[in-house]
Amino acid sequence: MVKAVLNYKVRIERMENKRWVERIFEWNLSESLWEIICWGHARKLKIQKTVCVRIGRTMDDWLLRGHGGKGMEWDCDKWKKEIEKLTKEYGLNKWKLSVNRKTTLIWYVSENVPRFEMFYDRSLGSQLLFAIRCKALSVNRRTWRWNEGNTRLCLQCNRGVEETVEHLVLECSKYEHERKSLMDVVHEQCGENKWNARCVEEDSGMRYLVGLDEECNMTCGCNGRFLSACME
Repeated sequence: MVKAVLNYKVRIERMENKRWVERIFEWNLSESLWEIICWGHARKLKIQKTVCVRIGRTMDDWLLRGHGGKGMEWDCDKWKKEIEKLTKEYGLNKWKLSVNRKTTLIWYVSENVPRFEMFYDRSLGSQLLFAIRCKALSVNRRTWRWNEGNTRLCLQCNRGVEETVEHLVLECSKYEHERKSLMDVVHEQCGENKWNARCVEEDSGMRYLVGLDEECNMTCGCNGRFLSACME
C-alpha cells in the first residue's frame, strides 16, 4: 500500500495539467484524506516534501523530495526504485524494533533480516523446534500460573530446578537418550571443542543448536543436520 500510494503520487506530479486524473487530484488535494495518507506514508520513509506554486494551478501543491532535496529531476522509474529501497529499510527497522521488544525472541536479535524457514513442514518436530526458537514452549517456568501444579519446577526429573527450554534441551534426565543423539550430530559436524566453547556462552549454546548461529552455518554448513536432529 505504501509503495502504491507514493508511486501514484509521483506519476501524478509528472502528468500534464490536461490529464483528468491530475485535475481531480488538484480539486481534492487540500486536506483530503488521500493527501493525509500519502504524506503519512512519505514521513514514514523519511521522504521530504516541497511546497510549490505552478502556473495554472488554483492552489499550492507539494512534491515528493528525496534526501538532500533530490528528486525533481528523477523520472517515475528512478522514484520507484527509491521508494522500493526506502520501504524495505523501513520494514526491516520496524521488524528489528519489534524483535528487540519481545523477550521471547531474544535468540533472533542477532538476525540481520527475516527469512523464510525451510524446516517448517507442519510436522510435530518442526512445530516444537519453532516453539523452542521463540521460547514459546509450554514449560512450567512460563505456564506456572495456570498449570495444574502451580509450580515452576521441572516434574520430569528430580533436580529441583525450574523447567525452562534450556533445561529440557540441555539438562533434563528424561530426555537423555534424545540429547545423546543430538550431541552426536553436534560433535560430528562441528567438533566437541567448538561445542564446549559455546556451552559457556550466555545462551548456553542454544542458538547454535537450533540453527540460529550464522558462524555455525558458514563454517560447518551443518544447519540442516542440526535442525533434523533437533526435530527428531
